[in-house]
Amino acid sequence: MINNQEQKSIKERVLEEIKSGRIKIRPKFYFVLKTVLLAVGFFMAGALVLFLISFISFHLRASGIWYLPGFGPRGWGIYLRLMPWFLILAGLILILILEILAKRFSFVWRRPIIYSLLAIILIALIGGFIIERTPFHSGLFSQARQGKLPFAGPVYREFGMPRFHDVQRGVVEEVIENGFKIRTFDDQLLTVVLAEETQFPFGKEFEKGDNVVVMGEREDDTVRAFGIRKIDDQFRDFERRLRPAMPFPPAQ
Repeated sequence: MINNQEQKSIKERVLEEIKSGRIKIRPKFYFVLKTVLLAVGFFMAGALVLFLISFISFHLRASGIWYLPGFGPRGWGIYLRLMPWFLILAGLILILILEILAKRFSFVWRRPIIYSLLAIILIALIGGFIIERTPFHSGLFSQARQGKLPFAGPVYREFGMPRFHDVQRGVVEEVIENGFKIRTFDDQLLTVVLAEETQFPFGKEFEKGDNVVVMGEREDDTVRAFGIRKIDDQFRDFERRLRPAMPFPPAQ
């Protein structure tokens, strides 16, 4: 226990520090405002992380990149090459910012950094994937196609539905003798040609209306398929809604 003499000595030293100017007295409002701003900054950074992770997931699924590992080593190579590394790096930076802000709170800094960092990553991943499963991004994407999002439009134009030379995603419109024709998100009609080496990880029976991802070399409007995968996810209805829509307005 600290006796009265020691308490008095501590009080005198604190008063001396204040008088010397090395310690400044702050009003209670200062600390309240600081806490509020810190909390607002933390939640804004958290919202950006959730948006970014959910958008990356949307980008991977909508473009077909998500399904490429199912085509083996070649699919993995293209998968790693086409990953949106810039967006992933931005997400990692935001997570580090969240960790720095979180350490300002007493209930966080008292615990090892690995606990808070893992908690932030886990919550961000789960929350991002949950948001991606909602109509949030597909709704914004549809508005961007119609030119109703002047600020977010370029983001969805660049990352939301990019064009790749060796990966195509679309809906089967017509089955032909040696393949079929697909309609892509951006309203292109492509002819998919099958070959002996074409891989079918989940079956090789296709019919009109099937949602597919095709990996292969593209020349003009013809794709020589190395692999074809039929998929069935939340973008099936999304694709059907987009098909009658006009493509993105040209960038200004």
